[in-house]
Amino acid sequence: MDYILRVVFLDTERPCPALEKLNRRLAEAEAELEACKKPPEDTGPRIVGDGLIIDEWKERRERYLARQQVEGVDSV
Repeated sequence: MDYILRVVFLDTERPCPALEKLNRRLAEAEAELEACKKPPEDTGPRIVGDGLIIDEWKERRERYLARQQVEGVDSV
């Protein structure tokens, strides 16, 4: 794979369009990098299979509590 690179000599003390363009591209690249680092926004419950995560959690909790009650009655 060959790349053709272009060398541009810039004087950082004097403003020029090429330097402004490079600074703008650098700012855009940094903004894109920060956007990639941010976790995705929470858009509510995620769908897992046919149900929602919250519904699955509630069902598991209800089964757990029912099991605890049965075990509590058995031990008395």
